[in-house]
Amino acid sequence: MTSPSVPRVSGLFVHPIKSAAAIAVQTLALDDRGAIGDRRWLVVDPTGRQITARDTPRLALVRPSFVAPSAVPSTASATLPLNVDTDLVVHAPSVQPLVVEIPTDGPVCRVSIWDDIVDALDAGDASAEWMSRVLDRPARLMRLSDHARRPLRAKYAGALPYHDRRVAFSDGAPLLMLGHGSIDALNDRLLEQGEQATMTVARFRPNILLSHIGAHEEDTWARVQIGNVDLAIGEPCSRCVMITLDPETAEGGVEPLRTLAGYRRQQGSVMFGMNATHAEPGTLRVGDEVTVRELRAT
Repeated sequence: MTSPSVPRVSGLFVHPIKSAAAIAVQTLALDDRGAIGDRRWLVVDPTGRQITARDTPRLALVRPSFVAPSAVPSTASATLPLNVDTDLVVHAPSVQPLVVEIPTDGPVCRVSIWDDIVDALDAGDASAEWMSRVLDRPARLMRLSDHARRPLRAKYAGALPYHDRRVAFSDGAPLLMLGHGSIDALNDRLLEQGEQATMTVARFRPNILLSHIGAHEEDTWARVQIGNVDLAIGEPCSRCVMITLDPETAEGGVEPLRTLAGYRRQQGSVMFGMNATHAEPGTLRVGDEVTVRELRAT
């Protein structure tokens, strides 16, 4: 029997559409960009500029699911081992679900995400009409081109080489890692202040949730191995208004950003969770042991 004190992966999540809801998976395969299927879709305005839940909170109510292979019942799609890209079904309140196929042809569009211009393929008029109705603003759904070269920046790579590495439509890092102890510590503070709502992992949108570590212990790591995957830990994740949105209702507030600002502010930003980069493609599994290979210099 393994010791319960050993750090382990307690949850894995993929976010197919940037700013939309996550899908919990038991197995997460990594390609050269990050988690397969993660942030490979982007909602844009008529100019091709990104739309996120920061400016359009209703996007958080869009719930994608993967179209299961024909041999597997569709009800199992949320827990399928994710090792290939699949089409999506998108769900949202008060509208019928829509199947969105991965576009394979058509003109390459140039979309903008933060400071990057990236090649993408349009998912078509049906998905644009559906998304525009849900968000109550003109919007189109775009799919990252297989040939897109959005560069990985050094601050996310930790000790790993970052030249010739690429990422998808994430905020910049291939992966985001967060310890459950850090969420528990935040909820303890909120409870002490009289707040009743418990902040769940959905607020913070990690790919990797960790158990059996202390609050913010992940901040101290420089290099870890999870299963057969080596990861370098980059800069902490800077948090914004998105974590104040209730993932079930898309209603905003001031918490937990206000409380985090009281004890997690660094260099003018609120930090919670760690950006990470994998050395090479591999597979992560819920229950994998986490081995710390190197700590950050203090």
